[in-house]
Amino acid sequence: MRSTATRQLSAPVHRIDGHRYRATAQVEVTAAAVREFARAVRDVHPAHVSAAAAAELGYPALIAPPTWSSIVLGRVQREILDIVGSGPESARILHADQVIDIGRPLFAGDLLGCDIYFESFRQFADYDVMAIRSALTAADGTVVQTGSAALLARTGERESVLGEVARRITERGYTPVDGPAREAPLPARTDRTPRPAVRFDELTPGAEIPPGSLLLAHEDLARFAAATGEPARPDAGGTAPGMLQLGLASGYVSNWLGDPGAVTRIRAQFGSFTHYLRIPAAGAVAVTLRGRVDQLDPRTRRATLALDLRSGGRPLFGYAAAEIRFP
Repeated sequence: MRSTATRQLSAPVHRIDGHRYRATAQVEVTAAAVREFARAVRDVHPAHVSAAAAAELGYPALIAPPTWSSIVLGRVQREILDIVGSGPESARILHADQVIDIGRPLFAGDLLGCDIYFESFRQFADYDVMAIRSALTAADGTVVQTGSAALLARTGERESVLGEVARRITERGYTPVDGPAREAPLPARTDRTPRPAVRFDELTPGAEIPPGSLLLAHEDLARFAAATGEPARPDAGGTAPGMLQLGLASGYVSNWLGDPGAVTRIRAQFGSFTHYLRIPAAGAVAVTLRGRVDQLDPRTRRATLALDLRSGGRPLFGYAAAEIRFP
């Protein structure tokens, strides 16, 4: 880990929309972390565990699964939510939307910095709505991936819940970045030609890709928590994190494609009270995975897949999709 000097704000900041903060520590993508995360999200593509398999696809090292960045993004979001405390307040906060834009895949050996852009903070009636984007940068400063999230908090007549972030963000290892406020940049796109096993010209709108299924047990929650650094969960079962569900979806897509680096965006909408997956302390629950070709753009040779994960017939996402780049 490397870190930079920390500078505290000279006075409390009560509005953070339009401001940017930088993590004081960098995160290294290690081969062990890539393998551990792939196992945690059931992504069996050999390029995540074998350097030789990654080299066959033209990659310089083990390639991380498409949602590996959720290790960093999830940490950012947990720290923001932790600022507002626990108990009744945190129970009112919903992680409503998540988008990961991938300029290039992450590889074992990458050293990542992270900037947080607070894009908007609004209060509507009894709700706070915060939109944040986290930009992951490589050692040369290039933005390689971004993660966007929307957080919704029900406040009633109480003082703003998410507004507390503005007063305490620098206590969590983030320093304000000087300069005028600006929008978070999109990641720089790689010039690498994808090598998917699926041919773009063989896809048709509305066509379904082969379905998948798996069983999730309590040990899968523990494995994901260990891979991402999430707080340990009790032994009495629990709810699968949204990022775990998103990882299952992205692994399903990239393994069908044959080239994890062809995935350029993955998105999901979910709510804590409607799209959740409860895992028992004993036994396992079945999850089905389906995908359908939603859009095709012959000019850019890009495809959008609509994704559907279900357990017991109940959808785990309000909406989910993956965007893919073809040669």
